[in-house]
Amino acid sequence: MAVPDTPDPEVTITATAHLARLTQHLMPYGLHARISTTRRGRPQLVVVNPDAPALSEIVYTAPQEGTWWFWWSWSARIAPAEETDTAARRIAHVLSPAVRRS
Repeated sequence: MAVPDTPDPEVTITATAHLARLTQHLMPYGLHARISTTRRGRPQLVVVNPDAPALSEIVYTAPQEGTWWFWWSWSARIAPAEETDTAARRIAHVLSPAVRRS
């Protein structure tokens, strides 16, 4: 994901709107999420599992090839921004503690 140094105000507004929508979709999973900005002014979503605070992640949104995507902090795509339910489900899965079976 190539990101320019200076965020375009329209891109920032669109990114923030996508992240705000994702925040709402993460609530039913019991995850806490808040939008913050990077040092360069880009919006990001900090997502934390309150039952296991070590399980946290930063999610971004950015366009690629004409489609807006949600991205993991390691630059892997999560889901298209139009598929907010899918993105929330995948994030919840990653931030859920593993269940040990005896």
